[in-house]
Amino acid sequence: MRSFLLYNLARLAMLVGCVLVIWTIWGRTLVGTIAGILISALLSFVVLAPLRSRSAEELIDGMQRRRQDRAQKKGRDESDEDRSIDDA
Repeated sequence: MRSFLLYNLARLAMLVGCVLVIWTIWGRTLVGTIAGILISALLSFVVLAPLRSRSAEELIDGMQRRRQDRAQKKGRDESDEDRSIDDA
C-alpha cells in the first residue's frame, strides 16, 4: 500500500510541476494546462515505471492473499459444518 501511495503522490507532484512550468512559459491558458497534463503523463509513464510496477505487484499480492484467506476460511467453515453434522 505504501508504494501505491508513493506512486500516486509522485504522479501528482509531476503533474503539478509540469503544469506550473508550462504556465510559466506560456501563461495560464487552457492549451498550457492540457500541454502540461500530456507532458506529465508521458514523463510519468517513462520515469515512474519502477514505482508503477512495484505498486502493481503489491496490489496483486494483496489480492491473492485475500483470496487465499477467503478460501481457507471457507474450507474451515465447511469442515466445521461437516463435523457438527457428523456429531449430531
